[in-house]
Amino acid sequence: MPKFADLVSLLRFSVVLLVVLGLALVAMLVLTQMPGHSHIGPLPTMSMDELALSARLREHVRNLAKAEHNVQKYAELEAAAKYIEGTLAAEDYFVSRQEYDALGKKVRNLIITVPSKTQAGKRVMVVGAHYDSAIGSPGANDNATGVASVLELAKRLKDAGATAQSDIVFALYTNEEEPFFGTNLMGSSVHARSLKEKGTNVIAMFSLETMGYYSDVKGSQKYPGPLKAFYPEQGNFIGFVGNVGSLGLVRKVTASFRQHAAFPAEGIAGPRAIPGIDWSDHAPFMDQGYPSLMVTDTAPYRYPYYHSAQDTVDKIDFEKLARVVVGLEAVVRDLANNP
Repeated sequence: MPKFADLVSLLRFSVVLLVVLGLALVAMLVLTQMPGHSHIGPLPTMSMDELALSARLREHVRNLAKAEHNVQKYAELEAAAKYIEGTLAAEDYFVSRQEYDALGKKVRNLIITVPSKTQAGKRVMVVGAHYDSAIGSPGANDNATGVASVLELAKRLKDAGATAQSDIVFALYTNEEEPFFGTNLMGSSVHARSLKEKGTNVIAMFSLETMGYYSDVKGSQKYPGPLKAFYPEQGNFIGFVGNVGSLGLVRKVTASFRQHAAFPAEGIAGPRAIPGIDWSDHAPFMDQGYPSLMVTDTAPYRYPYYHSAQDTVDKIDFEKLARVVVGLEAVVRDLANNP
């Protein structure tokens, strides 16, 4: 028969274990359960505006994803940069080039600003996406969909400065993919460091990353570790992904999107140790202490053609991408007007 002291020790251990497990569950719920309710059921009929937006998004992706484009395919990278510059110039934007050298090549970020009429320079929101593709891939979803979304948001938000309480900066980044990912030669790292050096008050950074693939099939959505217990089996939602330090931003953005868009949306603010939490251009902004998140279809956790030669235009659901862009427009206006 066990000694009484042994039973007491076992009881104490069990109580401590239950408390630890309970606290872990509470922490997971805080980091994964977002305000509002994700849309359930059929999507509403597309508006004429959304249909026209869908067609423009398709045209952008078609032009950007004709071939692999990165420093190793420098002419193609330049072609993508020039397409972006021309598209923004056609909207009467002045495009600033942030140039630097990488592997002996001159590369550039492309940046435009919608200034606040009353608070110019005091606060800044950054909406960005990388325009290079992975080696061996034309990059239709990763990341021409993100670039196309930034281009259309810039078009739709030209008037936002009239009411915005912060500047809105649209940034198209080079060198997000390997061999630059996680290094100081990432375009977003160059941009984030420059903002920090200037003392810029960045209130939010959105990285638009791999946004165009959706499926209603059960089991189409995968997750790292235990996260599958907290999220849907179907890969039919847009995700808002940040680190623990950006919990407030992730909650605010997810709530705003759910309020304004009849489209499924999920959010998480997790430790960077979870694979995928910092796999985009928001990571350098995290490094500088700025609130930041990724807007994504979750890339390799859903998209079977990730970083492959099969990442082509025909894989993208442009009508659903258009719905997401319309929702993001409302979110950016919401946050810019109420920082």
